[in-house]
Amino acid sequence: MPSPLAKRSVETLLSVLLVVLSVLGAAGPSAAAAGSPAGPAPDWERIAACESNGRWHINTGNGYHGGLQIDPATWRAYGGRRYAPRADLATRDEQIAIGERIVRDRGLSAWPNCARTSDSDDSSSRAVEQTPPDDPAPQAAPRTRSLTSPGHTAARTYVVQPGDCLSVIAERTHTPGGTKALYDLNKDTLDQGPDHIYPGQRLRLRS
Repeated sequence: MPSPLAKRSVETLLSVLLVVLSVLGAAGPSAAAAGSPAGPAPDWERIAACESNGRWHINTGNGYHGGLQIDPATWRAYGGRRYAPRADLATRDEQIAIGERIVRDRGLSAWPNCARTSDSDDSSSRAVEQTPPDDPAPQAAPRTRSLTSPGHTAARTYVVQPGDCLSVIAERTHTPGGTKALYDLNKDTLDQGPDHIYPGQRLRLRS
């Protein structure tokens, strides 16, 4: 007959094994989720090398500025004026920050040649307003959520808050068509340009 001490040791060992197995079971899904690869980030150095030979402060007078060759209207629309009047006057990191906003709103379509995965010597593409193709592929229209937080009156309008810019508003409210569509809807209100928005202004979110 086993002694009470031996019996207690076996029970302790079993308890430890149960704890270890439960920990391993809980960690399995987390480890799998953590190992899921994220989408590839834009290679801004490569895009800049294609657009401007990697010169982040270039201004040749052609209407496009900086390493990513962003035109003034796009720079203002995506909040660049908080950094500098033009892209070439901002730092590399500030230009990339605006580039990230453009990508979130429009993808890499602003750099159709230089954003390709294969090497390209064509640096003529610029971050300009893109004209949609004559027969675009059908896409599901983004839905505007009902907004009830301060600054929102309904799903069709938005009241500008301190610190807002058009790209932030378009992203926050899921405006169909993004920043450009939001500006087009409110040209009468934003008659001084897309970067001149002020707290209290009421913007339309859809036609």
